[in-house]
Amino acid sequence: MTLYLDVIWLLNFLVDWMLLALTALALKRGVSKKRLAAGAFTASMYLFFLFSPIAQTAATPLFKIAYSALIVYTAFGFKGFRPFCKAWLMFYFVSFMTGGGLIAAHAFFSTEILIVNDTFATRLNGFGSPASWLFVVIGFPAVWYFSKRSIGGIETAKIRYDHIMQVQIRASGVDLGLKGFVDSGNQLKDPISGRPVMIIDMTKLKASFPDELVQFTEKGTESVTDFASVEKHAMTLVPYRTVAGSHQFLWCLKPEIVRLNPGSGEQPFTCTNVLIGLSYTPLSSLGDYDCILHPGMFQNQKQSPA
Repeated sequence: MTLYLDVIWLLNFLVDWMLLALTALALKRGVSKKRLAAGAFTASMYLFFLFSPIAQTAATPLFKIAYSALIVYTAFGFKGFRPFCKAWLMFYFVSFMTGGGLIAAHAFFSTEILIVNDTFATRLNGFGSPASWLFVVIGFPAVWYFSKRSIGGIETAKIRYDHIMQVQIRASGVDLGLKGFVDSGNQLKDPISGRPVMIIDMTKLKASFPDELVQFTEKGTESVTDFASVEKHAMTLVPYRTVAGSHQFLWCLKPEIVRLNPGSGEQPFTCTNVLIGLSYTPLSSLGDYDCILHPGMFQNQKQSPA
């Protein structure tokens, strides 16, 4: 049987790129395309060791461990022992998970699975495994989708829950400096735009806003037909469900600026695409914060420095 080594190398390069991209997503670490390509190229070159005089040495666990460390170093660099080990272990975890899925796919397609030099292999045509090609075809759009969505299904590791931080907002012509509380239980979003909603305590802050806006929003949905005021103050209604299970609506402002300062050496950053909900119920019985922040406000922290 003729082996098209260049095609098989391309398949390995694409699969390795996918594994490194998935590792970067799982770590929530920004990695340039050049570094991913360099790491994938390094990983794919392992294929040629299997057709060289050192094939038996290349199949040993010690060689594979050392070579995987080189792959991770090429893709992610060395930013300290702990970050490197974390990336290394995550790369193994992603590889094992994906490898298990590919073996299952081989079994599903009734492909003959062999053991060569203590390594899983498949008896296929010279163009490589169809299951691996399927992984590439499906995986590339999936990685692109999840990278665009900031891998929303994985909890943001850097969110500091139960932490009070400084917040600056500008909305409806008013500039305010607030104390914000990061609440993991606040999952309120605008169902139309998908914007996260932070909530401010109007029992403490209503004196800072125009009387017209306060009187309008205190009425709740009774004033929903006053389109002039809605447009003037850039407001929208967001539905939510109470603890009792009833459905209600919250008036929200579309702010001009929202800046967060996490403190503890972290850089302040600007939040985009966020709404400010106006609550006329006290948020804190102790009065130690003025607003509740949404965890989704931290997802684009690195992309929007203040």
